Amino acid sequence: MPLIKLRKFIEKFYLAFTRILPPEFAKNLTLFFLKIIYQFNLLNLFSYSNSINLPKIELAGIKFKNKIGIAGGLDKNAEFFHIFGHLGFGFVEVGTVTLEPQKGNPKPRLFRFVRDKTLVNTLGFNNSGAVKILKNIKKFKPEFNGVLGVSIGKSKNTKLKNAWKDYLHLMDYFFLEADYLAINISSPNTKNLRELSSNENVDFLLKKISEKKTQLYNLHKKKTPIFLKISPDESDINLKNIIQVAEKNNLDGFICTNTSVNHGYKVSGGMSGSLLSNKSLIIQQKVSELKSDKSILIASGGIMSKDDVEDRFLHSADLVQLYTGYIYYGNTLLKEALKVSSS
Repeated sequence: MPLIKLRKFIEKFYLAFTRILPPEFAKNLTLFFLKIIYQFNLLNLFSYSNSINLPKIELAGIKFKNKIGIAGGLDKNAEFFHIFGHLGFGFVEVGTVTLEPQKGNPKPRLFRFVRDKTLVNTLGFNNSGAVKILKNIKKFKPEFNGVLGVSIGKSKNTKLKNAWKDYLHLMDYFFLEADYLAINISSPNTKNLRELSSNENVDFLLKKISEKKTQLYNLHKKKTPIFLKISPDESDINLKNIIQVAEKNNLDGFICTNTSVNHGYKVSGGMSGSLLSNKSLIIQQKVSELKSDKSILIASGGIMSKDDVEDRFLHSADLVQLYTGYIYYGNTLLKEALKVSSS
């Protein structure tokens, strides 16, 4: 009992402390501390997975130790995914990765609105590039006890008409090492990226991705499912087309959703957190109604509480990803999410 109380005190104190720091610095500091705790073999003090009976699940040919994961964007360079696995997450999505290293957009580019429990980011796919991130995956994967997803995206300087080449090259890099790939065409922070989801672009792109997937399977005899990350700002007409085109091209499922640009804050960028929750859930419900039964549905965006997790599973989510909720509530939210997923 004293250990549990100490753990709760440390977590509560640390979360309060990070809220007085600049948001991006606080995030990086937290990841640094997790790394130190892991290196000193103290991570079990903060892990909840061993205390909860978690049913395993198989989806798209992948065996998940549980249904709760980390969304893309938190571990951009695949440096911490093995640590999140030991904390209790069943899967971790790293990235978004681009072919070449990118610094991202100018700072400040992450804004915290504590009263609303939201974040707004204009990060812009800051990452170390495919070569370095692949090395990190190979380095840390032996220490990882979960499912690894890799989110891939277009480089900032790649012209829209050539974007498909970026995705295919990235598939070459990560098809073997990733358990699944997430196609990110819905981030609002790379100029023109969302245009790839328009009617005139999405069919061409996903057809190319499907052909590449078949080619890589024939070459390696390995199935790597591919999921498409959806914007919460899609119109009903465009959303219907995206789902139809994705399934026609044999993609394996959908991640609902990315961040939203439709918010009232005076800073630009993609909003995540509590104010995204309802918008993301509505898109999830629509996708659930539009998709076929064979397509996997991963809930992501605005999942801040036990009730949010329950709602996502209630509305046909197969898996749930945390990000902003985990930043605000830490392992307390992870524990609650794991309990919900086990019931």
